[in-house]
Amino acid sequence: MSSELKPYLKEMADLYKKIHEFESGVQLRYTYSPLEQAHHYRKEDIETVAEALSGPLDFTAEEVGKIKEALSSGKIDFMDLTSDNGKMSEDDFQLLYIISRPFFKSMKNTMNMDNMFWPDGSCSVCGAKPSLSLIEKESQRKYDCSVCGNEGYYMRIGCPSCLSENPQDINIITLEGEEGMRGDLCDRCKSYCKTFESSMIADHSIEYLDILSIPLDIIAQEKGFNRRAPNPVGLMKML
Repeated sequence: MSSELKPYLKEMADLYKKIHEFESGVQLRYTYSPLEQAHHYRKEDIETVAEALSGPLDFTAEEVGKIKEALSSGKIDFMDLTSDNGKMSEDDFQLLYIISRPFFKSMKNTMNMDNMFWPDGSCSVCGAKPSLSLIEKESQRKYDCSVCGNEGYYMRIGCPSCLSENPQDINIITLEGEEGMRGDLCDRCKSYCKTFESSMIADHSIEYLDILSIPLDIIAQEKGFNRRAPNPVGLMKML
C-alpha cells in the first residue's frame, strides 16, 4: 500500500493528528472499568478533558462550557458510544467519540485483555464490534478495536459482526495499485472489515492506516455495506 497521502484525505489526516494530540495531553485522575454500573465522567476528569479540548482541537470557551455542563449532569454514559445504533446525530456521535477516547483507553489499560480470543466477535473490553484487522504470521487474524484500542483474535475466515463462518458469505475488495490491504464484505449482515498485512504497521499505526485506506470504505459503502465501529476521527459514514 502506498503511504503517500491523497490530497482529499489531508483534512481527515490533520483532524486525526489533532485528536491524537488531544488524547496525548489528557491524564485522567481516576481509572474506569466496564464492570461499573454507570460509566459517568468524574468531576476532576471532566475538568481535565474540558481544558484539553481548548488546545489542539480549538474548542471555544462557550463550547467547552456546554460540554462540561453536559458531562457534569451525569446524563451521559460514555459507553453509549458502543450501543448507539444510530440514535445520535453524526455530529453528536463524533463529539462523544472524541471526548470519550481517554476514558475508553483507561478502561483498556485497567482490564489488560490484549491478545485474547473474542468468542462473540466483540471487543473483550468495551464490547464494540471491530472494523479493522491485521493478518499476522501463520495467517492468524488479529482484530483492533477502534474505540478503546484493545486487540484480540477471532476466526481467520468469518464475520465478527454476525458470526458467520461460511466463506461464501465473505467477498473481498481491493484497490488497484494498493497492496497489503483489502476489504472483507459480509453478504449476510452487510458489514465490512478492513484488513491489513501486519508488515504495514512498521511504518504506520493501524489508526493511520485506517485513514489512508478510506477509499476502501467509500467503495464498500457505495455497495451498501456498513462499518460497525468509527474511524479514528469518529466517522462511520464516508459518503
